[in-house]
Amino acid sequence: MSLRFHSLVKRKAVRLAAAAFLLFALLALAGWIVAPYCVNDPMVRLRQITPTHTYLDRNGIPVFYETTHDYEWRFPVELDDIAPEAVSIMLSAEDYAFYEHGGVDYHAILRALWQDIKNAKIISGASTITMQLAGFALVDHRPSLVRKFKQAAMARRLEQLYTKDEILTEYLNRIPCGGKVYGIEAAARFYFGLHASQLNRAEAALLCGIPQKPNRYKPNAHPEAAKKRQKIVLDLLAHHELITADEAHAIYDSEPLRYRDFTQPADFEFKAAPDETIHAVRRARAEKNAEGWSPSQGEPVLCSIDADFQRDIQAILKRRRDTLPGVRDAAAVVLDNASGEVLVFLGTLDFSEEDDGQYNAANAVRSAGSTLKPFLYAEAVEGGLITADTRVLDAPLRYGDYAPGNFDGAYRGTVKASYALSYSLNTPAIRLAATLGESRMIELADKLHILASDRPRSGFGLSMALGSAGHTLLSLTNAYRALATDGKLRPVYFRHDPGRALPPGERIFSVGTVQTVMRMLTSLPLTGFEGTAAWKTGTSNNLRDAWCFACTETLTVGVWFGNKDGSASESLVGGTAAAPAAGEILSLAASKYDLTPFRSAWPEEDELEPVTVCAKTGLSASPGCEKTETSVKPAGIPLAICKSCGDAASAENLFRILSPIPTVYIAEREDGVELDLSPDEGVSWFVDGLYLGEKPASHIFVPGLHRVEAVRASDSAVDAVEFTVARKK
Repeated sequence: MSLRFHSLVKRKAVRLAAAAFLLFALLALAGWIVAPYCVNDPMVRLRQITPTHTYLDRNGIPVFYETTHDYEWRFPVELDDIAPEAVSIMLSAEDYAFYEHGGVDYHAILRALWQDIKNAKIISGASTITMQLAGFALVDHRPSLVRKFKQAAMARRLEQLYTKDEILTEYLNRIPCGGKVYGIEAAARFYFGLHASQLNRAEAALLCGIPQKPNRYKPNAHPEAAKKRQKIVLDLLAHHELITADEAHAIYDSEPLRYRDFTQPADFEFKAAPDETIHAVRRARAEKNAEGWSPSQGEPVLCSIDADFQRDIQAILKRRRDTLPGVRDAAAVVLDNASGEVLVFLGTLDFSEEDDGQYNAANAVRSAGSTLKPFLYAEAVEGGLITADTRVLDAPLRYGDYAPGNFDGAYRGTVKASYALSYSLNTPAIRLAATLGESRMIELADKLHILASDRPRSGFGLSMALGSAGHTLLSLTNAYRALATDGKLRPVYFRHDPGRALPPGERIFSVGTVQTVMRMLTSLPLTGFEGTAAWKTGTSNNLRDAWCFACTETLTVGVWFGNKDGSASESLVGGTAAAPAAGEILSLAASKYDLTPFRSAWPEEDELEPVTVCAKTGLSASPGCEKTETSVKPAGIPLAICKSCGDAASAENLFRILSPIPTVYIAEREDGVELDLSPDEGVSWFVDGLYLGEKPASHIFVPGLHRVEAVRASDSAVDAVEFTVARKK
């Protein structure tokens, strides 16, 4: 009885154990089936680990590489951009049955388990490529059974959501290859200076062996260990009958490993060091970020700059700088007029210079000298105050304590507005500024976006017309672009996008106004450029900055020379320092771009209309004007009427030269005739375009035709006479 009882108990215990085991097996199987649905998609985590950010110029040339947040180099490529031999070798080395399993290779697990039990230690693992990829997404890298189970579940989840090629591509782009190098493309470039598509079989076998122990098999640090691992990989290829044993030996012994020079940085390491292109790169990145850019997929940023063009311009500026004593730096901006894209944004000549090499002079606020005059004249033309033929006065003037003169110290008397702007005369510009008023000038500067937001909006006075408010090279170049096109101000772009829809722009000046002003600025040739360009120079007070802006229909160029610490130099004169460089830049541009000259591009008088003007003032003729001539003005803008002739000139404003008079004088002496100049109170005198000063008692006139002009200081009233001096017979 006792034996039967014990036998029965034993049978029940066995059945219970079997049932428990079966239940456990069923639960385990159910858990294994359900597990992939209980884990998150590992690819979401993987794609948060961003690749290296690549910045290309407009022609696709890499100009800068920016590492990930953890300073790792990753260059994702498509599977088709990897040498097929490298893909096959990687599969053979890491997961020969990759295309056959569903994320977990059960045969490999059993084989590895048997080897480990047989040898009483871990001989091999059984992680598939999919499991390894899933492991990259795990935060906790400490080995454990729980981690292994989770990794396997994540691998199966990947297999459910993605194709084999997608998984393999992600794996090849993320494998650790020693140090901070990740992915087969980064490894190929770092160790061989090649792309992954260019690898031979020997190089591919060496790289595919690195991920097993990345820092142990780094060929630049441990070349012998890397070669031993390469042989193991080649033997695996022979074992899987992808190549013969003889081929494996031949690859190992004879096929070259084309190592790059490890004493020099890799191409991406070299371009990761900031240089003169970094200022444009940062602006392009800011624009891309503003568009909601996500760099997770490695999409390169296409910058607007032309890197080769910028380097050539840098060389031009350096050569020019070296001819200017006391000048250490320069900057340049070149804009594409149609698109607004910044082709050149050069803020320094030597980025590596210790003191101020990284200072961006192209975006620094500096005194701009006479470069604001074209906008002042444009505002006067837009308001119907002047045209190109209107006479303006170049004579001494004083507004309180402010008494500006011309750069050369000379005065020309009454001249046409086109002459005054072309030759950058200061006193006519200041008189125009006084007519417009400071508030209107500030309003104009704000519309042109040339007055920095942190600058005050008052207190500059009339000197603002000569650039005293401070402006940047970039903003002024874009303002000139508005003059060079249709009078509309549009934004500039540092990111190249041929499909970008350009904004309509803000109307600043009418087309007729910009045609009027740009014709003034094309009247003189630009040194160093054979084509037709509208250009203007500027020299800041105390010789601290030299500027030139030059425009064609296609491009607008801005150039600055100076010292970043603000020190002065007698060489810093716009006409002799900056203008020749601007001309050379346009000549260089003519070989790269289709530079359309202004005169051939402008429509035939379609935005200008004829107007009868007073021959004396260049304003719209009144009935009292004795002599008239035909001029042109912007269509639809009425021109101010002459008030200096006939009944329009009131008696109290009459101002006449009493001596000399329009006649023929006979020279009584060999050197000519001495004539009194009258009136002699509060009058500035000009003889044949030369300023004599105030109150000259008399002047000797040589034989010939002469013009004498007098300007009353109190109200700038002007009178002029012409006469002849003949030799005594």
